[in-house]
Amino acid sequence: MQKTLVFKWTVSRGRDTYGYNICSLWINGQKVASCNGGGYDMQGTCFGDYIEKNYQERLQKLNANYGSNDKRKGFYGLVISKNHKRINKYKSGAIIQLDGACGFDSMRQIAEKIGLKLEYIHGSKSGNIYTLEDLKKWNLHADLTKIILLYFQILTVFQKMLFIY
Repeated sequence: MQKTLVFKWTVSRGRDTYGYNICSLWINGQKVASCNGGGYDMQGTCFGDYIEKNYQERLQKLNANYGSNDKRKGFYGLVISKNHKRINKYKSGAIIQLDGACGFDSMRQIAEKIGLKLEYIHGSKSGNIYTLEDLKKWNLHADLTKIILLYFQILTVFQKMLFIY
């Protein structure tokens, strides 16, 4: 199923945060993440928060690269920790977090690796629009078709076996 991601940019009018930039992520009309302030990639932070909340099982299969982006052994922005120590691979009981502030492109690379296809649609001063497609989502129609075809192949093999004996 394809989802529409809308990153909206606004300015806070709150008492303690007046004038702060706000980036909000809306998916299919529902607000799923937001952050405020500046000096970091706010769009990456919102997208990373969404991936972290919704795709934990897939993230467990990835390696972390919590150091420099030059060491291409893992994914920059993916943090795995256990007992307050950073580790490179997921182990039972570990905590997985995404640091989207390191960049939207790093979050896009992680999304692609776990089977999400992100496509840019439109951008303006007030926001950006993307579509997100889950390529690993179970496709009921296609899978049922494969199962039915396999059933008939097995049935044909059994019929041939019965006629041989």
